[in-house]
Amino acid sequence: MNGVFYVTGMAFTSATVAMPWYVSQLTQSNVLIGILPAMQLGGWALPQLFLINYMQRQRRKLKFYRRSAVVRSSCWGLLALTVLIAPAQAGIVLPALIGLTAIASLSGGFTGLAFFDVVGRIVPRRQLSTFFSLRNFFGGIGTLAAGVVVRFVLEQTGADLQPIGILFVLTWVFTMAGYISFSCVKEPEGPPVLPKRTIGEDLRRIKEIVLSDPPFRMYLIIRILAMVTFVAMPFYVVYGAKVLNLSAPVVASSAIALTAGVIGSNVIWGWLGARGGWLLLVALTLISVMPPVLALSAQVLAASQAASSLVDWVFLAAFVFLGAATGGNEITFSVLAIEVSPVEDRIIYLGFTNTLIGILIFLTPVGGLLADLVSFEALFGVALTAAALTTILAVIALRSFARPEPDLAETPLAPELDSA
Repeated sequence: MNGVFYVTGMAFTSATVAMPWYVSQLTQSNVLIGILPAMQLGGWALPQLFLINYMQRQRRKLKFYRRSAVVRSSCWGLLALTVLIAPAQAGIVLPALIGLTAIASLSGGFTGLAFFDVVGRIVPRRQLSTFFSLRNFFGGIGTLAAGVVVRFVLEQTGADLQPIGILFVLTWVFTMAGYISFSCVKEPEGPPVLPKRTIGEDLRRIKEIVLSDPPFRMYLIIRILAMVTFVAMPFYVVYGAKVLNLSAPVVASSAIALTAGVIGSNVIWGWLGARGGWLLLVALTLISVMPPVLALSAQVLAASQAASSLVDWVFLAAFVFLGAATGGNEITFSVLAIEVSPVEDRIIYLGFTNTLIGILIFLTPVGGLLADLVSFEALFGVALTAAALTTILAVIALRSFARPEPDLAETPLAPELDSA
């Protein structure tokens, strides 16, 4: 229920479609267009390195999720109110978007660690991919409905940006329902409380882990490259509207195409994930190559005077693959994060990884700068190169580290994922 409500809610102000489109109506700066999705998707991960020791010393962590949920829900409520009152006033809306999104995301640092730790203790390891794929599948159905609403709203929104406020209200309502759902989970007691350590000791422990744990080291390298691929994500919809000059209905339909990719790919992710996270990673990286390839192909077709309907379909196909990659990204890296982290050190593994990824997500504005200074084609070329490299490394990792999944629990309670 948490996944369905949360994923549906965030679809109304999607970091791939609705949010970049709305911000592009308020500013011409691709850097600013890239900052907000980066905050929305990665801000929650930034503080986790500094929370590792504190969270490891807590036997129960769900209370931190509940407290953070109050902050995040309040921020979305205030943001919805701001957009409703002054939807077209950039001097009011942009600072509110940046400030409230930053607060909501940063407060999610506690949420993320608590979420993954609790999920790792209540979901059997061999069922993790099934859990995340079912979460995405039913959330995808909600997202599909949200995509229809987004398309309707964007088609109705011309010079008057007032209708966009309803999308922020719906995000607030649905995400609040998601927070309440996960707050109702019955949390099993965690491992014994560890002694207090300094940040310096945590950093030395992290260095030791990275140097001595080859699967985790490879996981980090691949995640870093995957983040370089990610820098292009918020700009596909802007590219379609401003470079390809596609009609408003086609651009608005990208939200539905994105959701179709998420839903349609979930069967694949669940089936492959049951056979191991590394195999799942290979499939994800292969699919991640397609969005930049199709985006560049659409530009070639448009330049060659191909039928406009063909350009439209190639553009929408890019969003289908983008949706498949987005859904697979959450499942794959959630499953692998739990696979490569031993239960007794899971918080330190996840805290370091999430903080690193949270920093790298802020490469997205750099992608906007590249689009401003060079071209969108250069941006998609960088994304394509990074996606190709991740595919090569994923195949190497599969051959080196894949092993049969254990049937038994790693914890006393169960045999052994922008958290919600």
